[in-house]
Amino acid sequence: MIIIYIIAFVLILSLVVCLYYSRIITKPLLKINEATKKIMQFQFQDKLSIKSKNEIGELSSNINQLSERMEGYINQLKTDLEKEKKLEQTRKDFIAGVSHELKTPLSVMQISASMLQDGIAPEMNQYYWEALEKEIEKMNVLIDEMLNLAKYESGTYQIQMEQVNIGNLIQKAAKDLQVQIKEKSLHIKLNIDNVCVKGKTHLLEQVITNLFTNAIRYTDANRTIVIDVNEKQHDVYIGFENKGAHIAEENIDKIWDQFYRVDKSRKRVYGGTGLGLSIVKNILDLHNVKYGVTNTKDGVLFYFHLEKWDTK
Repeated sequence: MIIIYIIAFVLILSLVVCLYYSRIITKPLLKINEATKKIMQFQFQDKLSIKSKNEIGELSSNINQLSERMEGYINQLKTDLEKEKKLEQTRKDFIAGVSHELKTPLSVMQISASMLQDGIAPEMNQYYWEALEKEIEKMNVLIDEMLNLAKYESGTYQIQMEQVNIGNLIQKAAKDLQVQIKEKSLHIKLNIDNVCVKGKTHLLEQVITNLFTNAIRYTDANRTIVIDVNEKQHDVYIGFENKGAHIAEENIDKIWDQFYRVDKSRKRVYGGTGLGLSIVKNILDLHNVKYGVTNTKDGVLFYFHLEKWDTK
């Protein structure tokens, strides 16, 4: 008789534990999974109402913030592009690019949430939490770059020129990117004249970081990136040359386009958001300077010119 009571108690306790797990863990994960599906369909009306003080609550808050930022940006994009019917093809390409770039991180988020929900491999939970957070961070970077690009392309963004030591910006970028440089065992060759230019510091810093990052991304391991800053009679020449594969001549002019990738499969093999060079182009246009890209003997050279700062 005692054994029957013990068995009954164990069964009741197991049922209570299962109900508790379903309420505390499974139900929120179902909501998160459903929310990521709606975001993938560009539906931002519903927000997660999970307020728990744990990883699930923090993740829910991050997803809500991400959804709000995406909704705001896409609405802004629609408003701006509808003003100019001539930009119809640009609009289609941009939306296609955004959809493509968001598809991968959203898919990873959905899979990770599903795995956490199913509880198939509890020992992998930390991995899936980290995967979710990593993809949210990628999407935040993409949205920040889209917002910056929209600002630079607005036609109303004005810059006040100031004295900029371009060599210092390059040295800083080289230091900031040491981890990526060491990962590929790259050699950085700097040929820098001590000269100041006219420009906007934080914008030129972004140009240099984007070009430097692009050079790292497409330089073969154990090879060299050459960066030149040469003072000329009337201006200053800046060049970033990475040793690696050439760009097909028919693709040279497209390299500045939003979301353009040389590989037709558009795989994220090299990382990045697909907006870095487009941001470079728009910033250099704001400075009203010459810039370009060309194949060299054993690599690719990105270059631009800036006006010298008059010290007189």
